[in-house]
Amino acid sequence: MINLTSFDFASFLPEIILVAGTLALVIFELIRRKMTAASVGWGGMVLLALLVVVALSASSQQGSYLFGALVQDGVSVFFKAFFALATLLAMGIALFSFRKEGEPYLLLLSSVLGMFLLGSAGDIVTLMVAIELVSIPSYILAGMNRGDSRSAEASLKYVLYGAVSSGIMFYGFSLLYGLSGTTSIADMAAFFKGADVSATIYLTAIVLVLAGIGYKIAMVPFHFWCPDVYEGSPTAITAYLSVSSKAAGFSALFRMMDVFAAPASVGGVDARFIFSIASALTMTFGNLGALHQMNLKRLLAYSSIAHAGYLLMGFAAGTFEAYQAVLFYLVVYLFMNLGAFLVVDAAGRKLGGETTEHIKGLGKTSPALALALAVFLFSLVGLPPLAGFIGKFYLFSALVKENMWALALIGVANSVVSLVYYVRVVRDMFLADPVAEARPIPMTAGLGILTVAFLAPTILLGIWWGPLAGWVAAAMK
Repeated sequence: MINLTSFDFASFLPEIILVAGTLALVIFELIRRKMTAASVGWGGMVLLALLVVVALSASSQQGSYLFGALVQDGVSVFFKAFFALATLLAMGIALFSFRKEGEPYLLLLSSVLGMFLLGSAGDIVTLMVAIELVSIPSYILAGMNRGDSRSAEASLKYVLYGAVSSGIMFYGFSLLYGLSGTTSIADMAAFFKGADVSATIYLTAIVLVLAGIGYKIAMVPFHFWCPDVYEGSPTAITAYLSVSSKAAGFSALFRMMDVFAAPASVGGVDARFIFSIASALTMTFGNLGALHQMNLKRLLAYSSIAHAGYLLMGFAAGTFEAYQAVLFYLVVYLFMNLGAFLVVDAAGRKLGGETTEHIKGLGKTSPALALALAVFLFSLVGLPPLAGFIGKFYLFSALVKENMWALALIGVANSVVSLVYYVRVVRDMFLADPVAEARPIPMTAGLGILTVAFLAPTILLGIWWGPLAGWVAAAMK
């Protein structure tokens, strides 16, 4: 492995391009005050598309740089490409809503910088700073609907919960540093593998760190902010939080798993047991909470909690195949979840709301969008031959190979439960009559392109997933 202990511009190229491009857009907007917000959005999307290419082209160079604060490996390359692509697509949804404000696009780009650093963090100090760099722009973005009290409430709740979770997590990191005497994640993991540490302090530190990261991924019992923030935030921002921000938390988990799983067992409890309990509780609570939701954004919020539980199954198994399944499922989740939010956003803008009442009869007034939403929801359930089925199949297979049948059965049962509330939405779209004032949602060129961009991978990856699975496996190696 190449050890780059000095500042290496080639390794840091995606971050340099992102910072330079963001600053250029800031200056350009200040100079051209009459420039439309859409111009900033389009500029940001071009920048993110470039970053996807740059991140993937750096896959051959691996090592550590900035004195070990950052690492470059297959996982960091995957997450950089993933974050850039997910934010690019979320920015495409935001173009429908933010036509007079360029700030949301600049805040999204700022948050991506934190995600890049988070995916490459080789040190707990870097990891903590990166998490805050992701979180602070997200707090502002949640309140971007300045005239909406729900948006202000969402932003305030997000800030308060975020501040508390960060404080808890930082204290957990301080305990890990006190035990190991190092801030390097690799050195910390090596220390805990061979050291005789206090079980009480170690488990306390792990639980505190997991609480902070669990907040980012909406893991039970640190999920309380999720439904209210998702409902109150602008729908495009909600879509971004549901995928990019959540994936940022999982990238932090990837970096910390060597530390979490270092001791085989401490006090009779190991990492597999902790993640198994967290996974079962998270998916069960998320699906049960979604059963009676009438607001589509709250329904998708609880669905997002449930999917965090599914992804945690991979960390509970802790094998190469399980981590590969997690990365595969993140890509699949990107397309099907953002696609669902795209249709919900269109309904909110054109039909006056995002409840199940607003989409009644959508299959008759806007059949193309209704069919697309049905495909996204069925993929979220995990029905074949859609991409969600392949993603869940990989996760459940990893559990079965480790003889974790109980957790696998809980996951299957939860998928069956989720079918109830997803099918209820589909029923309202195709079997219920439209409300009296219902009108078609215009299928503009932009809406049509985005719909196809989400729909095609959701279908294609359900029947031809080999190339993506191969790339993910190569990233894990």
